[in-house]
Amino acid sequence: MKNFIKNKKIMITFISCLVVIVLVVIGITAMRMIAKNSSIGVEAAKKFAYIDAGVKEKNINHVDVDFEYKDSTYVYCVDFDTDKKDYHYYVNASNGIILEKKIVKKKKSDSKKEDKEKSKKKKKKRSSNKSDESEEYSSGGKKIQETTKKIKSKKDNDEEDEEDVVIGMDKAKSIAVSSAGESMNNVIFTLAVLDRDTYNLQFYSGNTEYNYSIDAFTGSVKSAYSTDYEGSDSE
Repeated sequence: MKNFIKNKKIMITFISCLVVIVLVVIGITAMRMIAKNSSIGVEAAKKFAYIDAGVKEKNINHVDVDFEYKDSTYVYCVDFDTDKKDYHYYVNASNGIILEKKIVKKKKSDSKKEDKEKSKKKKKKRSSNKSDESEEYSSGGKKIQETTKKIKSKKDNDEEDEEDVVIGMDKAKSIAVSSAGESMNNVIFTLAVLDRDTYNLQFYSGNTEYNYSIDAFTGSVKSAYSTDYEGSDSE
């Protein structure tokens, strides 16, 4: 009888612990889902990382994005690479601020291997283009002119894209802080987002709050104002 009562108590304790663990797991899962649903999203996280790195999406070989909980904050871990570098970014899931980043240059052996693979693809593509052109020529010559026109147009578009490069979040911050007459070591940023073609920045130094809008492509200051804690404004 005593053994039965003892075993019953042990069973009740075990079931209670199991219920608590299940409730905790459900709670954590629910919080994670809520945080993810209200976050900026995977595509926006990638965009913030690409812009800060100054890298175009078409030049990226591979990208991997994970939703994680790091240092009491939900973040997107964005890993991607180009022919020359590997990038590792932690992006705040709620506002897109870059919390942490690591950029590593690839070894020469890796770069050479990728260059060889690209060279093979280009040769294969050229061979295919030559074959297409000879077939088109045999049917009259008009199609060759149309093909040449399309290739030229694509090249022109690529050249325009090369000029369309943003300055990056770090550069925008540096311009704003310098314009304010402050030092990066003495300021605390509370807002740093890219809105289309403008970096919107807010930071503090001492008792003063600064608000800046920086052109994302030229780095020029679109607007700026500061406010002290006492309420007096200065343009």
